[in-house]
Amino acid sequence: MKRISYLIICAAALLLAASCAPKSESFRFIQISDPQIGFNPGDEKATIDWFSRTVDRIEELAPDFVICTGDMTHNMFDNNWQIAAFDSLLARMPESIPVYFTPGNHDYRTKEWPGSRDFYAEHYGESTFCFMHKGSLFIGFDSNLVKEGLVDQEAEQFAWLQTQLRELGPGANHIFVFHHCPVVSTSVDEEDTYSNFPEPYRSKYLKLFADNGVTAVFTGHCHRTAELEVDGVSLVNCGASGIPLGENNADGTPNTHCLNVVDVTPSEATWNIIPVDGGQEESNE
Repeated sequence: MKRISYLIICAAALLLAASCAPKSESFRFIQISDPQIGFNPGDEKATIDWFSRTVDRIEELAPDFVICTGDMTHNMFDNNWQIAAFDSLLARMPESIPVYFTPGNHDYRTKEWPGSRDFYAEHYGESTFCFMHKGSLFIGFDSNLVKEGLVDQEAEQFAWLQTQLRELGPGANHIFVFHHCPVVSTSVDEEDTYSNFPEPYRSKYLKLFADNGVTAVFTGHCHRTAELEVDGVSLVNCGASGIPLGENNADGTPNTHCLNVVDVTPSEATWNIIPVDGGQEESNE
C-alpha cells in the first residue's frame, strides 16, 4: 500500500514538473517598427499605403503575434487622421494575431505635448508588457523615460524590469526585450546622441541584459537596420515599415520598408529582417 502511494506521489510530481517546464513548440513572431503614419514630407499619406502593405505581409507570414516598437504615428496627439488611419489598418489584422506596443518618441512627449502620455495610455494601454509564450519570455518597456530624463519614472520601471527578469527569466528558453530607442547605435563607447541611451543609463541597461541572460533586444527609432552583440546579447535594430532614412543600412545593404520575422525553437531563435514587399534581407543564422 505504501509503495502504491509512493508511486502515485511520484507520478503527480512528474506531471507537475512537466506542466511547469517551458513548452517545446516552435513558433514565429514579427517585430515591426516606425510605421509613423504621416511622416513623409510632401506626401504624408504615402505612409498609409506602406502600413497597409505591412499588414498584408504579416497576414501572409502568419505569426503568433506582432510587437510594434513604437512611433505608430508621426503625431498622434494633434492629428486625428493619423491615428484613425493606423487604427483602421490595424483592424484588418486577424483577431488571432494580437499586437503589443512599446511607445516611441512620436507617440508621446511629456514636455512638448502635455497630456500625450495619458492619451497614449488611453489608446494603447500600458507602456510596458511582460508575458510568457511557449517557453520564452517577452518584455517590453518605455525608452522615452530614459530619453526624456524622467528620473523617478525610469527608476520605477527599471526596478520592475529587474523583477521580471529575475523571477521569470531563469525558467525561459529565451528572453526577448523590446523598446523603441536603441541602447547602443553602433558601439558601446559612442557619443551620446538622439539615437542611443546616454550614460550612465547605457551601461546600466547593458549590464542588466547580460547579467540576466537576455537573448536579444529588439528596437527601432533609427529607420534603418543594424545589429551588434554586446556581452553575448544581440542588439537588433529593425528598420522602418514606414519611411526609411538613408540609402543604406548599417551593413551597407539597401535600406527599405521592412519587418523582422523571428522564428523560435526551444534551442534557438533566428531573426530575418525582410522587405515589406517580399524578398529576403539579413538573417542572424
